Amino acid sequence: MATHPPMSPVVVIGVGNPYRRDDGVGPAVIELLRERRLCGVDLAETDGEAVALIAMWDRRRLAILVDAVCADPPHPGRVHRLTVPRPSIERARAANSHGMDLGDTVELARELGRLPDRMTVYAVEAADTGFGPDLTPAVAAAARHIADEIAADIAANAQRSSR
Repeated sequence: MATHPPMSPVVVIGVGNPYRRDDGVGPAVIELLRERRLCGVDLAETDGEAVALIAMWDRRRLAILVDAVCADPPHPGRVHRLTVPRPSIERARAANSHGMDLGDTVELARELGRLPDRMTVYAVEAADTGFGPDLTPAVAAAARHIADEIAADIAANAQRSSR
């Protein structure tokens, strides 16, 4: 019988498609965090399918999500940091090929009693979600900033937990 490693209380989930330009910001942040070899954190990527997301964050103390959004008017690379529950998460329109938007997925998880204890969402305004593997410069800069912020938050959280 296969055994699975214990689940970390913290998961960072990059949502998006790395072959749809700025929609790949979530996976790009995960790649930047993998390079840092963070301890006590699970890193995951998904295309945003609702059941997969809920399974990734279920029974976690903290889930951090990074996803691209379209805004009108757009400000490519602008980052919105949201804490769930918060009504504004439902206003963000996914810039992606996911079936349900993130707000609907959060509401489904809430109804099922499968939200993490805390959830933070980094929603990055996209400039281009056409086909291609590269982020636009503004979104690439935002990805680096988000990775720095998440790594610092996780380190601070680990210090608080060890006291």
